[in-house]
Amino acid sequence: CLKADVSVRIPEMEEIVISADLEWTMEAVINLMKNCMEHTPPGGSVCCSCEQTLLYTQIRIWDNGMGFAEEDLPHLFERFYRGENAQKDSAGIGLALAKLIIEQQDGHIYAKNTRDGHACFILRFYR
Repeated sequence: CLKADVSVRIPEMEEIVISADLEWTMEAVINLMKNCMEHTPPGGSVCCSCEQTLLYTQIRIWDNGMGFAEEDLPHLFERFYRGENAQKDSAGIGLALAKLIIEQQDGHIYAKNTRDGHACFILRFYR
């Protein structure tokens, strides 16, 4: 269940262009945002930013929750993997599905902790 007291911050940006399937890509992005929302404390926020370079378009999604346990990082995108702080009703397929969607479109996805220790997902779609 998503928390009503978590805000989502997506800054207004100029148009970003990627060559991808809109519906499937949105499915992946929503999975990542949902994951961040579930791990953000009350009053916290989930943020998103985009950057376009000559080589790729990058989408970053991050929260201000507790971040990933170091031992979970290598396994986050494995099907049925449930990390240390997984929700009780989690089946462990959301992140695996997001990875499959992005990689089937010649993109790349990875997760890390920010310098402040919060969870961050990075998607890259190469030109």
